[in-house]
Amino acid sequence: MKKLIALLSIITIIFITQKTNAQDYRHQLGVRIGSVDQVLSTGFTYKYNFANNTAVEGILNVKDDIALGALYEKKTPLGNPAGLAWYYGAGAYVGFGKENNLGATGILGFDYQFSGNLPLNVSIDWKPELNLVKSVAFRAATIGVSVRFSLRNIGAK
Repeated sequence: MKKLIALLSIITIIFITQKTNAQDYRHQLGVRIGSVDQVLSTGFTYKYNFANNTAVEGILNVKDDIALGALYEKKTPLGNPAGLAWYYGAGAYVGFGKENNLGATGILGFDYQFSGNLPLNVSIDWKPELNLVKSVAFRAATIGVSVRFSLRNIGAK
């Protein structure tokens, strides 16, 4: 845990010192905290934002069992305040541990990208899951919060 805190501190210092515009942020890396009954609940999140308001998000669950998921998301800016958007999408996951899991997941949430010299992104979402392997189970009451560092797009000026 101390190594994780040290790594996140170093990343924070590096990215706070960069001067970028919000539209230059394509890569976002951070942590996610979610409901305890989710297969993809608490761990790490990486999001790549395409120029056409779509994104691909990967989630690595590290609480209890290990799980990995990927979602394709569509984002719609809300306009006020600048940087606020809502998004929706769908994807799949696989889990390893006491029980192996395989399932489908959807996502609906709000996303805020801070502007200026603060390369930080926060989101809150509803992410229901439909487990298909080991036992069929639908988890509807699943809420998550993600905090990500926004990394400057390689080649952006």
